[in-house]
Amino acid sequence: MSIRRRIVYSFVGIILLFGVAVNVFFWTAKLRSRTMESLDRALKRQVLIGSIRQDVDNLHKQVSILGETDFGNGQAVNSPESQKLFRQNVDEVVDLLQQLEALTDPSEKDQIHEIQATYADVAKAWKGFYEYLGIEQTWALANIVKADPLSLRLQTELLPAFEKAEHERVDRAQATSTRVQKITFRVSLAIFALSGLLATVVAILIVQHIDRGFGVLKNGTDLIGNMNLEHRIELNSRDELGDFARSFNVMADHLLRARNELTEANAELERRAEELARRTERELEYAATIQQGLMQVRMPDIPFAHIVGKNLSCTQIGGDFFDVVQTKEGLAVIIADVSGKGISAAIMASMIQGMIRSELAAQQPLDKVVSRVNRFFTQRDVGGKYATICIIRLTPCGQLEYVNCGHIPPVVTHAGKIERLKSSNVPVGLLPNMQFQSASCHVSPGDRLILVTDGVTEAANCDDEFFGDQRLEKAVLHDSPFDNVFSELDRFCAGTPFNDDCTVVELTYLGEAGAMRSAATTAGVARA
Repeated sequence: MSIRRRIVYSFVGIILLFGVAVNVFFWTAKLRSRTMESLDRALKRQVLIGSIRQDVDNLHKQVSILGETDFGNGQAVNSPESQKLFRQNVDEVVDLLQQLEALTDPSEKDQIHEIQATYADVAKAWKGFYEYLGIEQTWALANIVKADPLSLRLQTELLPAFEKAEHERVDRAQATSTRVQKITFRVSLAIFALSGLLATVVAILIVQHIDRGFGVLKNGTDLIGNMNLEHRIELNSRDELGDFARSFNVMADHLLRARNELTEANAELERRAEELARRTERELEYAATIQQGLMQVRMPDIPFAHIVGKNLSCTQIGGDFFDVVQTKEGLAVIIADVSGKGISAAIMASMIQGMIRSELAAQQPLDKVVSRVNRFFTQRDVGGKYATICIIRLTPCGQLEYVNCGHIPPVVTHAGKIERLKSSNVPVGLLPNMQFQSASCHVSPGDRLILVTDGVTEAANCDDEFFGDQRLEKAVLHDSPFDNVFSELDRFCAGTPFNDDCTVVELTYLGEAGAMRSAATTAGVARA
């Protein structure tokens, strides 16, 4: 028999016992209600009989006292108010007898009717006595004579007999109530004990069976879980625990076959993965070589300026680049950072570099250059990539024009002071039809411009603290800013690998005098 069926049968048995207990409760409740109702009626009748006896006795004494008093004829001794009060007292007993009749069982109606009839005669005689008292003394005494034996019979025979019977009925009702309570308590206790015993026995048997079965299952599953897939759970049971054991055994068979197949597949995958890794490594080396060749910067010999730059990639292929282009107007320096890393960023960086070089060669304004680059990439699906770009164009006379598209603001050092070339342009590749704005300023001989990518300012140490703009500005206030920036980065990171590409470019403006000296030097060498 399954565990579920055992539990269901036990539950049904307990429910049946509970139903019996409920029926017994309602039966005993109804019995108690009838018993208490009978007891209540008996107690009310007992109280009414006591009140009736007391009122009849008081009226009898009042009539007896007035009957023994000597009154002359022809003179009323009672006022209308006293007569009215006497009649009310007599009628109150009539009302009490009617209430007693309403509470009396049909089997006891004859007795109460006899009491009512006797009292009616007594009341009539008493009222006649009170009416003729002091007026017709003879008639008054005649009514007393007529009422006395009836009153005595009522007080000494009828009412005591009824009262005694009521006492007996009250005692019987109380005994019945006590007996019903005992029966109810015993039946309820017996049903509760039987239900508790049945539930306990069933619970113990089921718990023992489940505990024993789960012990075997736990031991077997532990062995199977420790990859002992040859083990089989031995549990001869026709219930759910036996089904679990058989399911685990089937699972172990499947796992054993799957492990063997997986071992073979893993060996094949490892072989293919090694081959793919070697092929990927070769492809990345080729791609890195091609990128380095495409983005290799040949520094032109510019008489009025000196340029030095360096790029450090955190991977084989990066998305940072810088370039130097000599134009008719003077010199242009480009620095850019494409979002993301890897081949996709490198491809976008190569395209941006080629487009900017061609636009600069066509002598396009800087704002037009970045606008066309932005339009090119926003009209194509490039996977959400964008780039921050900064282009600087410097003329021999020191006129500097720049456009900054979301890039780290370049740092300008002049006589030990620092200035940042800030801009409000957004990165290219984000918003179509975006209008970009360039700015211009003048630099003096000896001024230096340091351009970096965010890989420098966001380089982190072992405490996840960034290098930041303040350290960058402090590092460029040096006789050799370019070398000092990399030295400070190495000291700050202390061996922590870069998490992004780092690019630094330093542009030193020498001025027109420097250009003339360079030209003179070149001419002297030519004459020699």
